[in-house]
Amino acid sequence: MSRRLDLRVLGEPTLLINGEPLTIRRSAALQALVFLTVHHYGASSRQLVEAIWPGLPAHSLTGRLYTTLSDLRGTIRSACRLSVIDHTNDRYRINPAHLDADLWRLQAAVQHAATAVTDHATAWQAVIDAYTGDLAAGYAWPWLEPAREATRRHVVDASVALAAMQPDPRRALALLQRGIRVDPYNENLHLRAMKALAALGDHTAIPDLCDSYNRRLAAAGLEPSDDLRDAAAHLSNAHPVPGR
Repeated sequence: MSRRLDLRVLGEPTLLINGEPLTIRRSAALQALVFLTVHHYGASSRQLVEAIWPGLPAHSLTGRLYTTLSDLRGTIRSACRLSVIDHTNDRYRINPAHLDADLWRLQAAVQHAATAVTDHATAWQAVIDAYTGDLAAGYAWPWLEPAREATRRHVVDASVALAAMQPDPRRALALLQRGIRVDPYNENLHLRAMKALAALGDHTAIPDLCDSYNRRLAAAGLEPSDDLRDAAAHLSNAHPVPGR
């Protein structure tokens, strides 16, 4: 019977075999699987050790890495008789002939959108549709945040690009709000959303959006830029809000 492996790392990491989730017993094995998905072209033993067990002597952990990956490969092989992780010249790599990943499909959509010469709206929408959640949502591995932020950037850029094409300000606003849900600290998205609200004549919502953004920044120990303050003040003064 043919097997199809699909690895989902956008949201809760899950390895599916013919649509059924496979239990990965070791937390380090799951982390290694996600790390190798992010590093599509492979990673050395040292890179894996330094990512999974940061701060510990890499030379002392080679055996632990071997045990972790051996257990992972054995678990997958027992379930589907496929060798998913190749090991050649001290580099580990997921075999794309045996496994597909939602992150790779997102990256392919991004590449297509960046090079498309026609139907740009459909290409950018495909990027937005391919993003189903934060990279490895719920995990706080030390190496993860830069990769997670880079992945968020793809859908934020797609939301901005597609919103800019929209003749309907309501549709543009919905796209920008989608981007804000992905990256709630993104100033450019908030500026664009304020302008979309102005285009809709919904001037009451402009200071509300600005206030909620300022509170979010303050909770993180941050402050809005002068550009955002000036834009919000200009839009509010141009269209005064009763009682403010």
